[in-house]
Order: sequence, then structure tokens, then C-alpha cells
Amino acid sequence: MTTPPPEPPFAPSDFTNVLPVQYSTQIIQEATHQSAALQLGTRVPMGTRMAKMPIPGTFPKAAWATAAYGSRKPYTTVSLDQMEIVAEEIAAVIAIPDAMVDDSDINLWAYCRPRLAEAFAVAIDQAIFFGIGAPATFPAGGLAGSAQVATDGRDVVDTINNAMSLVEVQGLNVTGQAADIGVRGLLRGVRDDNGALLLGTTQAETGPISTIYGVPAQFVPLDVNGDWNYVTGAFQNLLIGVRQDIRYEMSRDAVLVDDAGTVIINAFQDNVTILKAWGRFGCAIVRPVTVRVPDGAIPFAVATLDHAIPALPGGGTTTPEPGSAGVSPASSGGGAAPRPSGGAGAGGNSSAPRGGRSSS
Repeated sequence: MTTPPPEPPFAPSDFTNVLPVQYSTQIIQEATHQSAALQLGTRVPMGTRMAKMPIPGTFPKAAWATAAYGSRKPYTTVSLDQMEIVAEEIAAVIAIPDAMVDDSDINLWAYCRPRLAEAFAVAIDQAIFFGIGAPATFPAGGLAGSAQVATDGRDVVDTINNAMSLVEVQGLNVTGQAADIGVRGLLRGVRDDNGALLLGTTQAETGPISTIYGVPAQFVPLDVNGDWNYVTGAFQNLLIGVRQDIRYEMSRDAVLVDDAGTVIINAFQDNVTILKAWGRFGCAIVRPVTVRVPDGAIPFAVATLDHAIPALPGGGTTTPEPGSAGVSPASSGGGAAPRPSGGAGAGGNSSAPRGGRSSS
């Protein structure tokens, strides 16, 4: 997986008015709504920068007492391990020219709020799912870095089945899925053997959400790196620590500098208003003990759903890479997890298909 190009230097943004304080929580709400990780994972409030979560370390066993009366009851053990979560800061800074404040009728909040929310959501998902731009305290390679890799099936539906099966055969229920927004077009109109649409909807607190095989699915811009564009698993094992929700501050005296210390914008001198938004989040992935895998199951699986994707603007297409690995985890090294090539896999192919087929 490739690292995205560096961001361009700061540039004044064309906005007007100021952010109403009472609306600042809307950035939090919209970022959560747009982020697949925040939607599917378990949000853990953090009172300090570092928190330790107790997690089961062993799976207890029960046994039948053989004697009719008064037999000694079987002994088992239960232990707890600790999972550490460290809150790291995520931020965005923009500059608002005062001339725009004075002369323009554009509504700053209506334009700025969804853009900031989207920026935070994209950065959070890239870091948590793929390790792109992630702090060192986040899981190496993101969620994909330790996930199982589904075998390419005969079509998109079969590949999804393979990925979900990799999680289920370890004794875990699949609770969520995240896919690149372009995958929705591959699934629209696909029906099972009974004629029911594979891509459905269910009602949630925030409104209707998409489902695949009845499991909630979030469609967001995931395919930023050209590899994995589908993630599924038991998302209660994705812990997202929230030390500080997204906040903002505005200043007419702030100075923006680059990494080399060069002044980019001087708010007082340049007649601009600086808007800073920031929050603090942490991430950890639990390997739960199950009956099938008492030493700790791998709760997630990734796949590439690129069968029959149409030509991209400007030419070129995305085509399947043959011979993906079956049950081996993706690389757990630093950065984003690469997609392996070659090798046959079991895992997903060992389960019976869920009966999907493409409609004509």
C-alpha cells in the first residue's frame, strides 16, 4: 500500500462569518456519522491520556459433576489481561480572510462544518483501518495489519462470504462491515436464490443504514490505497478511546508555521482569522478468547471487491489480483498492510456459500 502524497502548504480559505459556539458539537456528530470506524467500533471514554482496559485472558470451561450427590465440582480458571489505549491528537487548521468575512454572503458554517467533519472522518478511518498516517501507539498497519485475508471468490458475493466465514469459523459473530463507497455499485441489484436483494437496509438511531446479509455495512471512501476495500468482523473488539471530542478555537492573532519553522500566515498582519479544530482519540484491537480459539481469535478479515469495476475516469480499470492468500494475516509491519499475492487459502472457501448470485 502506498502512502498518500503530502498535503500542500497552508492556504487561506474562502469563508465568511464565524463558527457559532453552540454548533461545535455538530462536527463531532457528523464526523462520527461519516467515519466507518466510529460507527462500527466500540467507543471508550478516557479520563486520562492513557487508559488500560481489562480483557479476558483465558476461556473458562464447565464440566458435568458425575456423582449423583455431593461430588466435587470441576475447577476452571478465569484470568484478565490489560489492553492499553493511548489518546493521540488529531487536528486541522484553516485560515479565513477577513475580507471574505466583510464582503461575502456565503454561510461559513454550512460550508465549513461538513468539510471539517469529513476531513476528520477520513483521517480516522485511514489510520484505524490501514495505519495510514497513524500515531505509533495505534496498531501497526491498522486493522488490516492483523486481519485475515479472504480468498477471491467467483464473484463479489462469494468473496464477501469468504471474508465473513473467516471470522465466524473462529467462534465470532460478524457485527459490522465497511466497504469503499464504490463497492455499493457492485452490490446494487444482486439477489440471493430466493430473489431477495443482498444489499438491504435497517433502521438505526441515525436513520436507515445499509446491510449485507443482514449485517450493518458502512460505505465510505476506504479504497484510498488501491488495495483492501472491504473489512468485516466482530467490531466490538475494535476499541476507540475518546479522550477529548472534537473542539475548535478561532484566533485573529495566531501564526501558522510549517515543519521548518517558516511563517506561512500571520493572522494579525495578514488580516485573517485562524480556525483550529482538534480532538484526541486512541485505538486498540482485542484478540478475544473463544471456544474455537482459546489463545485469542483474529476478529477481522479484509478483501478486495473489484470484480467488474467499470473503467476509471481518465482510463484504466481495477481488476482482481489472482491467488490472494486465504487465512494468513496481512503484514503486521509499520504502515499500511500490503496485499499478498500467490498461495492457496482455506478459510473462507471451507464454508458453504450464502447463496448469492448476480442478477441479470
